[in-house]
Amino acid sequence: MNHKPQSLTDIEALLRAGSLEEAHQSLRDFVKREPDNPQGWYLLGNLYRRQQLWGEAINHLNKAKLLDPDGPADAAIESIYDIIRFVNVDLMNP
Repeated sequence: MNHKPQSLTDIEALLRAGSLEEAHQSLRDFVKREPDNPQGWYLLGNLYRRQQLWGEAINHLNKAKLLDPDGPADAAIESIYDIIRFVNVDLMNP
């Protein structure tokens, strides 16, 4: 498949349209081309978060946070940890 370079705006449109496989490949290509762009890492981390691939999500969001400490990645990472730490005691065996 021939992937032409896409902007983050194009990739965000793919995500909104539900074209997750194409968005995933486009984001991987994007962060290879622009490894210092925190938004690309953030979007890729969020894509993994949507797929509940927590480790991959945290790794990519941490790259975004390292590049932009004041950006949204920190809150996204915390939300993942909240999910991982959640325990429903009503569902536990006595």
